[in-house]
Amino acid sequence: MNACRFRFFLRRLWLPLACALLLGGCLATTTTNTLYALQPIRQQPLGREFSNFEEIILLMPVQLAPHLQGRGLISQQASGEARASATHLWAGPLEQQIAQQMVANLKDALATDNVAAYPGPRFGAVRYQLEIEMNEFSGNGQSFTTTAVYTLSDAADKTILTRKTFRQTRPIDKPAYSGYVASASEAIADLSTEAATALLAARRSQPAPPKRP
Repeated sequence: MNACRFRFFLRRLWLPLACALLLGGCLATTTTNTLYALQPIRQQPLGREFSNFEEIILLMPVQLAPHLQGRGLISQQASGEARASATHLWAGPLEQQIAQQMVANLKDALATDNVAAYPGPRFGAVRYQLEIEMNEFSGNGQSFTTTAVYTLSDAADKTILTRKTFRQTRPIDKPAYSGYVASASEAIADLSTEAATALLAARRSQPAPPKRP
């Protein structure tokens, strides 16, 4: 009788022990995620045409290609496949990080605080709208590639002023993902400079607003 009870006890104990062993194995193989953020890069003013500007330059929500919409940093494989890392992740949504850095860069380059990400100030009068479509934003260990289409519009006249494609491949000078993020940050700074140059050209080509009495 005692032997039967003992065998019954072992049968009941087997399942919890097996589950504990499996859970222990899963915990032992858990890896730590590393989070990255685009780095701010201060810029020198390119012109002063916007120094007394009272309207708003509005950056619309950044549009990402489907393969860029996850949190994992994208690496381009030799086969041409784009692979997202499972453990090296953006600290926040990439489109928001790009927008944040571009707004800061445009404020520097245009010497004005009247640059905002959508939706902008509640009662601000929007004059220019900037749209960014990010089609490629990835590295392969040696270089970082950016392809983006930017569209600058005059919100007052409801016209497109310019629409261009920004293409850049720049070297990754630092090892591992720290170099990846540094090059990505420089790419956004260069995209911002090109967009700021387009804004200045648009402003210079338009007649100066009448002075208020």
